[in-house]
Order: sequence, then structure tokens, then C-alpha cells
Amino acid sequence: MKYPISIIGLLGLSLAPRAQSTATLSTLPTITINLRTPDPLATGAFNHFEVIDQRADTARIGIHTFIPTFGHSRNRQLIFRQPVASEIAGYLNKSFARPGAHWSALIVLRNLWLSDANYLREDKVKDPEVMTHRTHIRLKAEIYAYNDSFYVPIIRFDTLQTYKRSNPYNNWNSYYSLWENDLTAVLTGMTDSASSLTLIRAERGRRLQLDEIRQFNRSRFDPAITGSVSPVPGVYASFQEFRDNTPSIQSFEVRQEKDGRLLYVKDKNGASQYCHDAWGYCDGKTIFIMREGRLFPVWKEGKAFYFYSQAYKEWTMQDLQVVTPTPSVITPTGRLIPGSPGGFYPGPTRKVPSLQQRIYTVDMDSGGVY
Repeated sequence: MKYPISIIGLLGLSLAPRAQSTATLSTLPTITINLRTPDPLATGAFNHFEVIDQRADTARIGIHTFIPTFGHSRNRQLIFRQPVASEIAGYLNKSFARPGAHWSALIVLRNLWLSDANYLREDKVKDPEVMTHRTHIRLKAEIYAYNDSFYVPIIRFDTLQTYKRSNPYNNWNSYYSLWENDLTAVLTGMTDSASSLTLIRAERGRRLQLDEIRQFNRSRFDPAITGSVSPVPGVYASFQEFRDNTPSIQSFEVRQEKDGRLLYVKDKNGASQYCHDAWGYCDGKTIFIMREGRLFPVWKEGKAFYFYSQAYKEWTMQDLQVVTPTPSVITPTGRLIPGSPGGFYPGPTRKVPSLQQRIYTVDMDSGGVY
């Protein structure tokens, strides 16, 4: 899809990448997402909803980079009007609670994130189709039916909604209203699925106590690296070593080269070998994540980890005619061939990429990034 480019925008274009600060995400401009009136549920098995927010970052529900970008930051944080647990619980109780229903619902929210589909090059290598993706809605939750003092596991809800090139999200005036409608639809689908399954599973399912559920989630979503202890220096061979704050490789060096910050691990003979498949490393203060063989500094907010990197798929200016200088020349026979007026001529059309650095977050379940 081609976007209109104004003369003012072109005059302000800078092809030099700008340095990115690791200031907290709280300094980003905010966009408030409002849940819409839902479609009616097919079933209603719950008289009340309670939500526990067990996400790594409980302060926001996503980051969006407004398009088109011209080399300067337009990142925005997406939020609800209230804390996420209160917003979703209030919304579900208002829209879906059925007085007189036998069960109540406990929703443990593991992930809720709205974002651009800004893939790294390694993602494209694994799946070329990702280049058509534009936006994502991620939702992971565990849902329990409870009555009196026991809780029954009903469903683990895990969805990733991807929007592609030929959808209305390409209209840069309508991102947020569409996200509101679609997030509402996702929550409706989750609640409908849980209601239907409760009628089947609740009476025969395993009975748990609330303390057991809380303990399970504390152990799962509170790894050692998110604690108050300083990170241990060394190279993380795997994501699990990062989570456990136990880097296993201690003989290494980091070099700043033209391609970026690179890692070299020493072999048994003491020779340094370039390493491109570690998960990352720590110098005792700053953690670095490895992507495409380069190291990027990571910062922590809450229990979440973020870093800046260049996306492989960037918005580009289509059909930009590049103006190239062409001076006058004198041939060996003495003939003067003048250059074009002003010494320039319109050169071949080429794409000029935005060098906007994107904010990525580490998936604390899998070690992937998005």
C-alpha cells in the first residue's frame, strides 16, 4: 500500500539513525484503549469474574509505533483507564455476569499485549509470510471456575491475532478504534469458551485451593532474574540461564565492531571464536540480548525486559525519485557535455527505509521477542 508523502515530511527526513534512550516507558505518550459493547454470549456460566494480573509488565497493554515514521520516535504506550485487572474484571462483570449462575470465574492473566508486527530478520528467515503482518493482539490466560472454597481448572486460553497487509489496519487513522473492537471480540471469545467448558468440566475437574494457584503463578512468573539481586556477569547459553540468573560461560570478550557489539567466546586453547547463538550476556550491571549475532542492551520495567532494535520490515517510501548530482564533463576530443540544470538529474527510483528503532519485549515464557 502506498502512503501519501508531504513535501514538509520529505524536507524533515533524516537518514541518520537517532540514538535511543532507555528511559522508562512511562515517559511515552499514552493512548487509552476502551473496550466496546460485546456481542451476546451463547452461554453464561458465571455469576462473577475476578482477575489476577500476572503479566510481566502490569503498567500497560502494549506499544504501538504510529505510521508513517520519518526517523524520529513515535512510540506510544497503550493503556486502559484503570489497572488491567480492575478494567477487565469490571468489564466482564458488567457485560457477562449472569445472576444466579452456579459458578464464579477466576482469570489469571499471563499476557495481554497489542503491538506492531515488527519482525527481526531472523523471523523472516524462519517464515517469509511474516512480512505481510501488520499488527498483533496477544492474550494468554488461565481460567478457573470456583464455588465456595475450591477452584477447578477450566481452560488455558492462548491466542495470537495477526492482521495482514490488505486489512483496514493499514488505514493509519483507524488503528485504535479497530483494536478496541477486536480486543473486545477476543475477550468475548475467551469468556464464551470458558462458559461452555465449565458446564462440561467443572463438576469432574481437579479441585484446587487459591493458595495453590497463587503459588504456581509466583514460581512461574517470578524468575530469579527479576528479583532484587544484581545480575551475575557472564554469557547466557540459553534463555533458562537468563531466567535463573546463572550464566554458564565465563571465558569470553565483547568487541565493538562496525556491525555492532559482538560476542567472542574463548575455546579450550584460549582462542576467541565469534559466537552468534548465545541467548545474551551480562557485564554485571547491564544485560544484553543477542539477536542476529549482535548484542543489544536490555532494560527492566517491573518484571518485563525491553530493548531497542531495528526491525527488518520497515515502512519505506515507495517510488521515491532520488536526485543525484551530475557535473559537466569534457570528452577526450574537447567536447563539453553539460550537466543537467543545477548539476543534478533525477536518478533511479529506490526505497529509502525508516531507521526508526523499535521497542521489543522479551517473552518471559519462551525467551522469544516481539
